[in-house]
Amino acid sequence: MCPNLNGLFGRQSGTTSGYSYSTANKNMAVIWEESTLYDYLLNPKKYIPGTKMVFPGLKKPQERADLIAYLKESTSS
Repeated sequence: MCPNLNGLFGRQSGTTSGYSYSTANKNMAVIWEESTLYDYLLNPKKYIPGTKMVFPGLKKPQERADLIAYLKESTSS
């Protein structure tokens, strides 16, 4: 189960209720913005060592930019 992504931008990592985050994710306290998502989506396990995220990342810059644009549009509250 994944946390709800509505209101993602401006939210701190590891804070959505009802989801069991890794200690690493909670302690990293990332504020999700375009720049942090861009870095995170390249390699989640490198960005937050110890995360439970199994997503390997998106290596192509345009794919990350496109995903962030989609998320920004579809998750605004």
